[in-house]
Amino acid sequence: MRESIIPERLRNKKKERRQEGSGKQFSLLLFALLTLALTAFGAYYFLIPKQESFRLDFYTYSEVGTADFLEALTVKGTIVPKKIVVLETKIAGVIEEILVQEGQDVDLGDPLFTLYSSEIVAEKNDAETELNEAKIRLAQLGLDQELEMGNERMKILDAEKGLERARDNLGLQQVLYNYGSIPRIELEKAEQEVEAAERRLIQSKREMEFLGRKHSADQTALEKTVRINEDKLARAMEKMENFTVRAPFPGRVLSLKIPTNRIVTAHQELGELADLREQAVELLAAPGQTERFGPGSEVTITLGQTKYKGEVSYIAPQAKQGADGSTVLVRVDFLEEASHLRPNSAVTADVHLRLHKDSPFLPRGAYLTSGQQLFVYVIDGQTAKRREVQFGLIQGSAIQILRGLEPGEKVIVSSYDEFRHLEEIKIKPEGGHSL
Repeated sequence: MRESIIPERLRNKKKERRQEGSGKQFSLLLFALLTLALTAFGAYYFLIPKQESFRLDFYTYSEVGTADFLEALTVKGTIVPKKIVVLETKIAGVIEEILVQEGQDVDLGDPLFTLYSSEIVAEKNDAETELNEAKIRLAQLGLDQELEMGNERMKILDAEKGLERARDNLGLQQVLYNYGSIPRIELEKAEQEVEAAERRLIQSKREMEFLGRKHSADQTALEKTVRINEDKLARAMEKMENFTVRAPFPGRVLSLKIPTNRIVTAHQELGELADLREQAVELLAAPGQTERFGPGSEVTITLGQTKYKGEVSYIAPQAKQGADGSTVLVRVDFLEEASHLRPNSAVTADVHLRLHKDSPFLPRGAYLTSGQQLFVYVIDGQTAKRREVQFGLIQGSAIQILRGLEPGEKVIVSSYDEFRHLEEIKIKPEGGHSL
């Protein structure tokens, strides 16, 4: 073994210096680590924010309840009468008087307008004159025929008496001839007188029969003339009845169209009359919407603050293109009295689609806007914890809860503006007010 040439004293001093340097290095390393730890703690303590604490002393809360929610399709509509007729004249003439105004209610048979036509008045006067003349001729004909028939009857009576005398004379001549008092020629002459009297009687009866047939034909012809003139007069009077235009049913005058000069032709439109006893609502729905309901579906009709019950009665078989795209006509019948409603009024129709029974709900409140309808704060003892929820239908003052809450849980329903960024807050139990 080789021995060191360095003296042992010097070697001990060198070893002491090495041990002393190692201790200093360890101390420096420990100091550096402590410095880093203190720096990190200071940075964490001063730079990283502390968990914020919030206490809510006054608030309003509500317990999650259950209710039935009606899912409905809301569509704008218009009230239309089922029956609307055009008011028109049946004759040409001049309107003398307008007896109604737009919007006026009328009863069956109420006069609406009065007209005048000089042509129809002249036609009526001519028919009356011709009828009176025909009746006079008919009456005169009866008198003349009675006189003629009286003369014919006298002729027949004379012929009958002549025949009777001729027969009496023939009987006498037959007796005389039998006694030989007269010659044969006298008997034959008497027989010839009887034959002549019989011919005169037959001729008189034939003449009376012929005259009777002639009288009947004359009377029939004149009676026909009377009837013709009666028909003319009746038609003229019927036309004159059209001088007054009357309401064909109880209703409301929707519009009037009166020419400035008031001269009208036959069947000219003067306005519209609506029967308000039967009204409906017409809706224009998107084709896809009509697949969700059908005839018989219940409808709630809203006009102002009043609601009416209705029922879908008709869905058009095809859509029509319009300015707002493709639409389908849907008609809804009222199921209650609606005659007092004004035609062409705009209404809102809620077509019933589905009833959600016993759905959880909360009352509407400030929490909806401040919470942005994404979460609520559920009360748990002296704290309220934020919980995500999903809202559904809104019905009056209630909003349906689809997910996130159970019936019976208590939820803060006042504003979340001060603490909506916190997951959990402290609450003062006695500071809550139940809604």
